[in-house]
Amino acid sequence: MLRRASQRQRVSRVVKINYKTMFDKNKKIKDFGTFEKEPTFAFLWNKCVYELLYNPSKYTEQFCNLLSNYGVNKESTILDVCAGSGFPTMDMYRLGYKNITCVDGYDEQIDFFNKRAEQQGLGIRSSKCSFNEVSEKFKDQKFKALVCRGGIWYSAGGYHENILPERESSLRGIKETLVKFYDLLETGGVLYVDKFRDSEVDHEDVVGTFSVGTDSKEMVFNTHRDRELSIRYAQMKIRDIKTKKDSWIPNVTYDLKESELGQLLEGVGFTVVRSDLSEEKFFAVWIAIKK
Repeated sequence: MLRRASQRQRVSRVVKINYKTMFDKNKKIKDFGTFEKEPTFAFLWNKCVYELLYNPSKYTEQFCNLLSNYGVNKESTILDVCAGSGFPTMDMYRLGYKNITCVDGYDEQIDFFNKRAEQQGLGIRSSKCSFNEVSEKFKDQKFKALVCRGGIWYSAGGYHENILPERESSLRGIKETLVKFYDLLETGGVLYVDKFRDSEVDHEDVVGTFSVGTDSKEMVFNTHRDRELSIRYAQMKIRDIKTKKDSWIPNVTYDLKESELGQLLEGVGFTVVRSDLSEEKFFAVWIAIKK
């Protein structure tokens, strides 16, 4: 529990949405099967992305079409700085985008990405690099496109960390990251960046089940935005169905606003375009062009 968040006792109104029905109101809770040992966060999150949250082929098609509007094609150099398990850049590679470089800051995600690519016979791999390290790692390279999907708000920490985020330090960390991204792009290059929507509401929903031996587990998506303290909590919890005990990895950040991200992008020097992908149900999207 964060010290600051526990200093006050408040009664808050929790508005519920059900993530498992946002894309298919008739879909049953997904059963991911039985495992000898508990699967990793990276494995479970990849399952959620590809089998619950998105239609991967439709999303990737829209993603590629959006980038093509700004001159990004299959020959373009592309850097994914938040590659995770490979969505959607691994799918792009499969479609013929062979000049994609993928990095991530977390070993578990990198290991899963690389094993998944190997199993699928793909030549693409991910390597370790945090946002803070991208300038040094790629100091001799320029890219036509840079993809930062689902993570810019962690620039100042908080991914898998139980931190106490402050507004000014968080915005400063995000701006410093955006400056690094700007410098990595060629003139006319584009940054794809997104953010959880301002309209996102608190929820806690069971979205999947699996078993470890004889123990039955539930996967629970939980997001809470403390409007008073401007803190956002987001977890994928694993709940033991019998004992009702939860385990999760903390993700705690400043509750970044859409207007703040837009202002930061412009302040760095980007020409900013708000975009829309109908297959993107959860994040607000920006295309930022290096002048």
